[in-house]
Amino acid sequence: MPIRDQQKVRRAAAAGRFYEGDALSLRRRMAETEAGLPPEVPAGKTVRGCVLPHAGYMFSLGVAMETLRAARHCGCSKVVLLGPSHYVGFRGIAAATFTSWRTPFGDLSTATDLLDVLEAERNPLVMVNDDAHINEHSLEVQFPLIQYFFDAPVVLPLVVGGISAEDAQSLGAALAKLDAPDVLWLISSDFTHYGRKFRYTPFGESADPAELNRLDREAAELIAARDLTGFVKFLGRTGATICGAHPIAIYLAMLDRLDPERTVRGRVAAMADSGAVSGDYRTVVDYAGIVFEKA
Repeated sequence: MPIRDQQKVRRAAAAGRFYEGDALSLRRRMAETEAGLPPEVPAGKTVRGCVLPHAGYMFSLGVAMETLRAARHCGCSKVVLLGPSHYVGFRGIAAATFTSWRTPFGDLSTATDLLDVLEAERNPLVMVNDDAHINEHSLEVQFPLIQYFFDAPVVLPLVVGGISAEDAQSLGAALAKLDAPDVLWLISSDFTHYGRKFRYTPFGESADPAELNRLDREAAELIAARDLTGFVKFLGRTGATICGAHPIAIYLAMLDRLDPERTVRGRVAAMADSGAVSGDYRTVVDYAGIVFEKA
């Protein structure tokens, strides 16, 4: 990977589309959304990672905030993000040469020390590809949430391309070297994309909300149980269009390596779907938030 010898800013590509483009409006939306969440029950556990949606905030912000607020006091100073590539095809994971990541709230700096550790692994599935980051929203929509809950930790955004089951294990082993008590892992994924547009209509032309919820709750519970084999079988059996399946698989593989005693446990924190906002269940996306905690 190239040495970062000059400042290079990745400018926001989704601001004004997926979320408000100015700081005042964005903070107002986030504060109002948090105020409308159900009362939080203190868990007395340390959050190590979260699965969060990456849709437009009008659809998924409630799920994201209800999930991530559990990590508010986790003491993280570094955040590693894994999100699927929507625009650029490649195999493996892509880091970038950007030294900072801009949002309406300001800039987040790159965790260059973590990038150095990842580079030292010399895994052929890890590359630098700025093009994979320039227009990618799956990571960008998480940046304002990081700033809202944690102020300004350093971040290591990683875009995930196509992988095999063996790749997931290899990458899980490489990423395990980045883990530390002050590192929080954010895995970006929407769940089932339903409708002709997505070539997925198992329940007919229009999705039944209860059936959609049942489908994705099964997936979310498998992920929360850290059942990677079961999750892969679920995907094969249902064909569920979970866009962040590869980042999730890598994270679960990493947890298996880091925590074979399974002291880190997941729970489904929130679920919703875009149809509740749009009223359209012919084209609808489901969202799930999952928290991974260590007692």
